[in-house]
Formats: sequence, structure tokens, C-alpha cells
Amino acid sequence: MPDPLATLALETSFRVPGLGVLAVPAAGPAAAALAAYALHTALACTLLAEGQPPLALTGTVEELTHDGQPPRRALLLDFDPGGPLPGGARLRLAAVVPPLL
Repeated sequence: MPDPLATLALETSFRVPGLGVLAVPAAGPAAAALAAYALHTALACTLLAEGQPPLALTGTVEELTHDGQPPRRALLLDFDPGGPLPGGARLRLAAVVPPLL
């Protein structure tokens, strides 16, 4: 496995039916790391949650906007736990996933 690119502490997450879970990182330098990637870039990552084994996932870089606030980057995880991720969860980014041709 490649060296991690960043570890993101999650501020919140929510299920997007049919798509997966949108994981929104807490503000800070690690969260700013997502801005280095083009929208929809696929990233290999590992979900780290207290009391659970690490879980390898793939997520795409997305943009989240709210009225009157600047856009934020988030990861749309190809994963459906049936609800939000556990409190205190983190995502460790590992590598860019090459596009399929």
C-alpha cells in the first residue's frame, strides 16, 4: 500500500441513497488536501473507526455547497453502512485510483 496522502477527521457524513455515503471532513489542513484533486477523482482510502477493523474503500472527490457559504470538498464513498459513519471516524487517503478505459 502506498504511503498515506492525508488523514481526514470527519465533521459529518450522510447517506446518499443509491450512491453511498458523503463524508465531509472537518476544516483544517488535511481537509484542504482534497482541493488538490479534480472533482470526481477516485481515491483509495481506509475508514478508521473506534472499535472496528480498518476498512478499505474507494471515494470520489465531490463539492458540497450550502447557501451563503463557500463550497467545500467531500468524499463520496462507494459504501452503504445504512446510515452515517460513526462519530470520531477518520479517512486515511492512500492513492489516486487510475481511471478505467
